[in-house]
Amino acid sequence: MYELQITRAENRDQPTLHRLWEAVFGDPPELVEAFFECFPAEAAGWVARRGDTICSAAYLLPGNWLLCGDRYQPMGYVYAVATDEAERGKGYAGALMRAMAAEADERGLLLYTRPAERTLFPWYAKTLGAAQTAAMREISISRDDSTEAAELRPLSPALYGARRETLLADRPHVLLSENLLRLQQFNSQAAGGGLFAVDQGCCACEKRDGALYLLETIGISDTRAAQTMMRHLGCDRAVVRAPGDDTPVAAHRGEPLPENTHWGLFLE
Repeated sequence: MYELQITRAENRDQPTLHRLWEAVFGDPPELVEAFFECFPAEAAGWVARRGDTICSAAYLLPGNWLLCGDRYQPMGYVYAVATDEAERGKGYAGALMRAMAAEADERGLLLYTRPAERTLFPWYAKTLGAAQTAAMREISISRDDSTEAAELRPLSPALYGARRETLLADRPHVLLSENLLRLQQFNSQAAGGGLFAVDQGCCACEKRDGALYLLETIGISDTRAAQTMMRHLGCDRAVVRAPGDDTPVAAHRGEPLPENTHWGLFLE
């Protein structure tokens, strides 16, 4: 009987991790391939394995930073925790989280995540030591073609990131890596949206169940951005997020951060 080992993933693990991802999350192969192009297994993956068998996996995405006044702290985004169906209930995913927490303490990383469900916040608090950080409410906006549309153009991940940093320069925020923005662009475009400049601001959006979801809007009012994007992408309803207590959004491990911290985009 092999003992359980928690290790960083290796390049040779990528095909197995790809199959595990598809089996657990049901995502199409092209989305999983896009993820591994941006975050190769050996750069971001952690695995729980017995011998040559990978029982559980998770990803610690590098490259993001917390910018808060004079404070620049590297961040690790915990993402896509997946356990093989036959191996669930054995504590493997929790062991991965504890290993990531130890790595974060050693390297001075601020860990954060976007739990897929509200019920997972207590689990992340227990295994990762991550307390709820931000909550939002969702506002529905109906299309109104009588309003004047804003100037609109698509942006590359690099240009979106540069504009985003300019707009957020005076506010505590998460600086997103270009790899994360590349993956966000792929996901958004696959869902009928993308990354855009809207007037002097910027917006990331995608379609879900016939509605337009504004995942991030900076430097322009939510209403103006929503009306412009609905007209451009052919939607009659938009959903935007605003500060509020209705829906927990993020959790992080570390000291409390300013309430006005802009967490920005999560891979959803």
